[in-house]
Amino acid sequence: MTGTDPDFRTDVAAEQARLAEHDVIVFQHPVFWYNTTPLFKQWQDKVFTLGWAFTMDGSASRLAGKKAVVAVTTGVPADHYTPEGANEATIETLLSNGHATLRLCQFDIQPMVKLYGTAFGLSDEDLATAAKQYNELLASFAA
Repeated sequence: MTGTDPDFRTDVAAEQARLAEHDVIVFQHPVFWYNTTPLFKQWQDKVFTLGWAFTMDGSASRLAGKKAVVAVTTGVPADHYTPEGANEATIETLLSNGHATLRLCQFDIQPMVKLYGTAFGLSDEDLATAAKQYNELLASFAA
């Protein structure tokens, strides 16, 4: 978003047009205070409008059937994101409001991509493995 909107003045029509022209949408963001970032939430609040991104009468939205991939990074290791861990919840539980939003917008929700422990210095090998897996996932949508 910052590459196309450096001043954070969301051009709703342009953003909706970008979403409309693609079959796979990747929502990639860090986990920030157990949620999405405020800027992403602001973008979502502006772009996901009633009648376009979601409907209340059961009719198809403009996003219906598009694949949605949520890709997140966390600062802490994966063991923090368990019911027994420091956060006492999985990442899926903490981000469930985002999942509900995607469901309301009628996306075909794909499995979440997670990269844990980024604040503690991932090894080059771990980072390379994660990048390879992420690239393979993205390439699978082009096939």
